[in-house]
Amino acid sequence: MLERVWATLTNYERLADVVPNLVSNKVVSRCENGARLEQVGAAELAPGITFKAKTTLDVATYIDGLPAEMEANHLGEESELGLDWGDTAGSAAVREYGSALPLTYDIFPRPYCLGKLPRRDVTMQGVAGLGDFRHYQGVWRLQELPGCAPDGSSAMRLTYSVELSPRAWVPVALLEGRIAAALGENLKAIRDHVGKQQGCAIRLD
Repeated sequence: MLERVWATLTNYERLADVVPNLVSNKVVSRCENGARLEQVGAAELAPGITFKAKTTLDVATYIDGLPAEMEANHLGEESELGLDWGDTAGSAAVREYGSALPLTYDIFPRPYCLGKLPRRDVTMQGVAGLGDFRHYQGVWRLQELPGCAPDGSSAMRLTYSVELSPRAWVPVALLEGRIAAALGENLKAIRDHVGKQQGCAIRLD
């Protein structure tokens, strides 16, 4: 299953066929481990009101996961903050702490993951000066989950983490909640796409 999800995320020409909030997606160029994409995304802010945003993204793949020096580490600092990931209050406090950190190119937000398991990453980074976001960085993280599926099948975990800073004309107050909702829709769409390829239903937790 992981290989099918990986193939879906790295089939750059067909991303708009899978991801529901992409209006258009153009591959501008390719390199050894990625591509540059021009995308237009859309979000319905209210009945009859749709916001569209244009981005130019550099996409890169990391078959063995992001190097540690390219990953923000604030999720691992709960002990310094006296927090416990086992409760909601602790999670909220860590998110608040992370939101105050500066946005830095080439230091990507860390997706939630099982730290001891191997992972693959696909990063997306907005090209400076282009599009409707001053800063845009995201990571798709894939992890195989041994022992979590019946014999003869496989299980995996797909997570996504993003940080962005919109330009002045972007309606942040209206858009923030919609971005979170769109992420859930994208995850479900990828699940359904891979499920159809495999001829089975896939659970999204």
